[in-house]
Amino acid sequence: GAMSVSDLIEKLASTQAALIKALQEEYFCDDVVPPQSAFGWDAEALRAYFESGGETLPANGSGGNGAAAKPAAAAAPPPPRELGPPDTVASGRPIFLALGDSLTEFGQHVCDPTWDKKAPFATDVLQRQGMDIAIPEHGPGWLTLLQRDYSWRTSADVLNRGYSGCNSRLLRASLSEILGSINRQDVFAITLSLGSNDHVSASPGGVPKEEFKENMAAVLSSLQEAMPSAKIILITPGRINKEKWAKHVSSVTNGRLDGAGRGETLTGVVTQGSSGSNSALKQYVALACEAGEAAGLGTAGVNPVKGPRGAVLNLNYMMQYQLANYHEAEHPDGYHFSAKLNRFVYKSVRDTLEGMKLSPVQMPMHRPAPIAEFQSTASKYGPSDDDGRLRRRV
Repeated sequence: GAMSVSDLIEKLASTQAALIKALQEEYFCDDVVPPQSAFGWDAEALRAYFESGGETLPANGSGGNGAAAKPAAAAAPPPPRELGPPDTVASGRPIFLALGDSLTEFGQHVCDPTWDKKAPFATDVLQRQGMDIAIPEHGPGWLTLLQRDYSWRTSADVLNRGYSGCNSRLLRASLSEILGSINRQDVFAITLSLGSNDHVSASPGGVPKEEFKENMAAVLSSLQEAMPSAKIILITPGRINKEKWAKHVSSVTNGRLDGAGRGETLTGVVTQGSSGSNSALKQYVALACEAGEAAGLGTAGVNPVKGPRGAVLNLNYMMQYQLANYHEAEHPDGYHFSAKLNRFVYKSVRDTLEGMKLSPVQMPMHRPAPIAEFQSTASKYGPSDDDGRLRRRV
């Protein structure tokens, strides 16, 4: 039988909804939604509406002849909040910036890096646990532990700008783009970790020693020029078990690659000067330390000394001589940080920040003025101490 009026209207609404969705996808404007009065507009009127970004309506309020007219002016927005003169405007929330390679990128989470990156890293790994990939452990990485501390204190944000496979050449070329996306004036501390990819001369990511030295000096100089008040903590490559890494790479690539060239031989005789040998990695560690010292970050080693512009953490030395039962704490791939190594790096960075008076509990809480005022007067917490911490009311 013939369709009822209500059925016809429902069918028209469904058809128009499909047309609107198709036009939104065509014009890449999912956020532009026609008004209720658009019911019954023809395709020409809808196209005119989407092409104008939602500014143009049919002259007669319907499909009509497709003529367009501007809608009535919207109500004026409320006046902007007074911010005061520039010299009294408070700066944004303090930023802790982490730059480097996969040892920084994976500082968010502890796991076996055998994933396909088709889904967000942690989500993908957690979903696949117990399935086709064996995940030896889970937990927060060293940066997540720092982020937890600063977030709990509401004193700073931690930005992870680590990139798997990054070397000194790539970071130097990318630095302006990375820094251009953040408020540089709010950065109070930076970690920089490079060299784990640079020292692998057999890899496309390998960087010759002289260039590595030049790149490190240039990156440090650029960071200090762009953020002169920020302290820089330079973290050298740690210990990389050459044999374990080679076995891992061979396993995950079904023998297509052997991973040769990365790391250091931790046992047995080492051939001096061989690519990726004990000598090669430690040479890059030494070059990183030299670059840090030249930039005023101090010296590293048996008796490290902080400099006026920051500090150097010789992770290679620290893992060998300061971490008990190091070999038992190695990650299964011999390269990335295990849970124990993440905690070790976290504590080392945290202790260094404390020596700079920049640890989470040493920095003042950073809250919007209305919230800070409420908490200091009306909440269960009293006024702030000199260091910004709130005293609990009795």
